[in-house]
Amino acid sequence: MELFCYVYEFDIGTDDALSFRYYYHQSMKMKHEQSLQNQGMSSLLSIIKKTKPSTGLILLCVSLVIAQTGFSLLVPLQTKNLLDGISETQQYEFKALLLLGLILFVASAISGIQHYLLGKLGNEQKRILRNQLFRHLIHLPIRFYDKTLSGEPANRIVKDSEIIEELMSRHSASFLSGLVSLVGSFMILWFLDWRLTAVLFVAVSLSFTVIFPFAKKITGLSKSLQDQEAHFMATISEWFSQIRLIRSTNAEKKVSSLSANQVDSLFATSMSEMRLTSWMSPLINLAIMASIIAVLGFGANLVATNAMTIGTFVAFIMFLLNIVFPVMQLSFFFASLNKAAGAALRIEELLQEPQDRQGRQLHHQSDTTIEFNDVFFGYDQSKPILNGFNLTIKSNKTTALVATSGSGKSTIFSLLLGFYRVDSGSLRIGGTDLSELDKDHFLATMGYVSQDTPVLSGTLRSNLQLGLPNEPTIPQFNHALTQADLLDYVTSLEKGLDTIVGERGITLSGGQRQRLALARALLRAPKILLLDEVTASLDAHSESRIQTALDNAAQGRTTIVAAHRLSTVVNADEIVFIDKGRVIGTGTHNHLLQTLPAYRALVEKQMHQAAQKAVL
Repeated sequence: MELFCYVYEFDIGTDDALSFRYYYHQSMKMKHEQSLQNQGMSSLLSIIKKTKPSTGLILLCVSLVIAQTGFSLLVPLQTKNLLDGISETQQYEFKALLLLGLILFVASAISGIQHYLLGKLGNEQKRILRNQLFRHLIHLPIRFYDKTLSGEPANRIVKDSEIIEELMSRHSASFLSGLVSLVGSFMILWFLDWRLTAVLFVAVSLSFTVIFPFAKKITGLSKSLQDQEAHFMATISEWFSQIRLIRSTNAEKKVSSLSANQVDSLFATSMSEMRLTSWMSPLINLAIMASIIAVLGFGANLVATNAMTIGTFVAFIMFLLNIVFPVMQLSFFFASLNKAAGAALRIEELLQEPQDRQGRQLHHQSDTTIEFNDVFFGYDQSKPILNGFNLTIKSNKTTALVATSGSGKSTIFSLLLGFYRVDSGSLRIGGTDLSELDKDHFLATMGYVSQDTPVLSGTLRSNLQLGLPNEPTIPQFNHALTQADLLDYVTSLEKGLDTIVGERGITLSGGQRQRLALARALLRAPKILLLDEVTASLDAHSESRIQTALDNAAQGRTTIVAAHRLSTVVNADEIVFIDKGRVIGTGTHNHLLQTLPAYRALVEKQMHQAAQKAVL
């Protein structure tokens, strides 16, 4: 097609060619937007089906909406009968007024009931959708979260589901009642007087042609504003979650400037939407007033010539409102429908993200031998971190992984925990490939303590029993706390295990957070214990206490310790030295010290650093 554009330019001249290319690209843009809209509508229908709304409740709501609209249509007719009766008999009929009041009361009662039931329907759908979406997101591969701001999925769960709920519980009723009101009003009016109905139809059609283009533009701006708000919320959520990092690096001005840019962009989009609505509102009012004036003028002439009764004329005026306002309702419904379609498309994209595969259970739990066979892996496959990695970790032994920073120690743990799959080669546990094992069952046999020791806001108890199917007994808590050298601290607290630790465990010291993480891992009674640089950021006193706790924890299980400080691994059953993603030596501390120059150089370097610190 591009080739055709250039040939066309050569044949017909530059100005015509530029014009052709402009319209071509505009056409492609429109087709793309139409394709997205179609996908959004398809996604919306798919999501509604997934939430499985009650068919009986839907039919009841539809019946109530139609009934309420039907009673509303009776009001102008009963008003006509009341006024025509007074005009003909010159007497006031109380029964006619009572009937009018009864119709209004029934219509209001039905409206209240259907409002409640539609709200229940929409909120039930929102509840189901949020649960489905969260359950899906929580099982997505870690790679998904590597490339996604943490606030984005939360925004989809909360805000996009809210938009779909509003469509179902609010705008759908407006659409149905507006449609019934429009059709019913025109049918009744045509029966009363076809001439005035034709005038009204022309006036309303002109009003709709004025409103529709504005509503379509507002829809586009609303979708753009929705996307910008989602990104903004995700960004500021991340900033607030890292407020201590921002403060410590004196980055307040920087993030404030970035935030201001996003706020300004949101402001510009909001003002564009506001300008359109500012034009749209007076135009709608003018269109309504023009319709009323046209009906009043033509109808007054019919009344003056006795071609129409005063009751019929008043009924026409009342029916006019039953037509004009539904036209407005329909325009807002389609705007809401497009917003909901956009929200549904984003939700559907998340739901289509493939989850981690579930394999079979690990039957031979007694054998926890771990085998890396020619493993290649990289977060970016073009830049592998593990290059033909081969290692056998013996069951019920303590194995230490030693390497310089960036050589792949933490990556090995990420693979063992199933966060990522190897690019090539195999990773086996107990003779079974890790990719074939049931993740939930397998992770239940594993305990993990990371360097950054994540702690959730809440109590010590809630953090310790995180992920356990049943709450541990007090003896089980005490046993794990004793092994982690944390029992004395917990018993010294006024509220004990029910002590609030603050966001990310801010009330705990670094050593206490490490021991809490260790106790949490031990409560799982793991067959395999993974300890990733758990003493890297601690002082000498805290390191000593943690080391004692680690020695207790390692008894009777397969333990893998990754450490930069050699003082934490010298007593391991086997030390594995890793360089540039490959194993270059294995053995005890003394064996490697004598046979591996790289290991000996690392030991001498750390001894020199320790000596310098001692002098200072």
